[in-house]
Amino acid sequence: MANRYNRPMISRARQRSMDRKRLFIIGGAAAVLVLVVVLALVLPKGGKPDRAVSGPAEGVLQAEGEPLVPQQAEGEPLASQPSPAPTPTPEPVAASTPEPQAADPQRAATRPTPTAEGFMPVFSKANTEEKIVAITVDDCFQAENLRQIVDKAIEVGGKLTIFPIGQNVVKQAQSEILKYAWENGFELENHTYTHNGLFACSNEELAEEVYKQQLALSHILGVEYQCHFLRPRGGDARGDQRMQMYAKQLGYYGIAHWSASGSANNTKIAKALEPGAIYLFHTTDTDLEKLLRFIPWVVEQGYQLVTLNEMFGYPANETSELTTPITEHEIPQPEPYQMVYVPLKKTTYCWEAYLLQEKLIAMGYLTGSPDGVYGDGCVTAIKAYQKDHGLEQTGAADADLVRTILESA
Repeated sequence: MANRYNRPMISRARQRSMDRKRLFIIGGAAAVLVLVVVLALVLPKGGKPDRAVSGPAEGVLQAEGEPLVPQQAEGEPLASQPSPAPTPTPEPVAASTPEPQAADPQRAATRPTPTAEGFMPVFSKANTEEKIVAITVDDCFQAENLRQIVDKAIEVGGKLTIFPIGQNVVKQAQSEILKYAWENGFELENHTYTHNGLFACSNEELAEEVYKQQLALSHILGVEYQCHFLRPRGGDARGDQRMQMYAKQLGYYGIAHWSASGSANNTKIAKALEPGAIYLFHTTDTDLEKLLRFIPWVVEQGYQLVTLNEMFGYPANETSELTTPITEHEIPQPEPYQMVYVPLKKTTYCWEAYLLQEKLIAMGYLTGSPDGVYGDGCVTAIKAYQKDHGLEQTGAADADLVRTILESA
């Protein structure tokens, strides 16, 4: 009797066990199906999930349209890598990008004027009584010295204008400091890519020297960066019309020079302090020692350290989103311009002197190769030309003589 009642009970237990197995199998199959669907949506064709670039990588570019990675290993060229998948909403260019400042009409009135039609202004000093000075720092070979100079200016509430050589811009140590300076309101301007005087360059070389330096600044800052001032090596050929017209073509305001050099002794540097002065320093150990004392001393005398833009009432250098990869930028070539003939004399450095030398060589008055420097050879050659043409033998070429020689067949 017990067995009779136990048999149905055992049968129902087995039934429940079988039902649980069926549910387990069905549930497992459903889970596998859901997993397959999810993977199909997440995985790309290559079979690996998309992964965002999580940090900077030396010497490479990020996705097109996004800021450039600022670090560049010394000696490595600018390179590119495949772009990750674009995001629907791009990030802003950079939170640290300086806001454009309105031009100051009073300071704008102190700007120099061009020496002649067809030329740009050369900025050596501001004609002002306001107690402002601009300290400019060139070359930037010594990265650690540059950092100390920048920190000292920040410490006293001042700003500097930095003219780095393009080849130094892309060195990682310098690039980090230059970006840091820019983020603190300092101004970065153009000192050519290889430290070139520009007066003896071909048109193609001129374009590369100027544009590649500005491109290097865009690279480290992660934005399209517009310079306002060009300073050739040592101030050479600052009156060179061809160079000036190319700078104007690129949107520059003029050529940067200076009224006081940091190469002088401390006494002369101090005596040169006056409203509107523009100082030239470098990042050498000698200049570092001078600047660490001079910067706070200038402020103690009641002066404000301003950038060149601020000194002359210009807005800050413009920036925009970097939408074209650095390696795809095309270097603009110099456009034709109407040459304005100017007098040439000993120690003149300019493209016109280069062209004059070519003509004098072709005429047999000069030997060797042109170099753009109006030196002793040019003086002797012009004297011989003047003698042959019944002119006073001065060795200097006035504008009419330059025109006559350059336009001769």
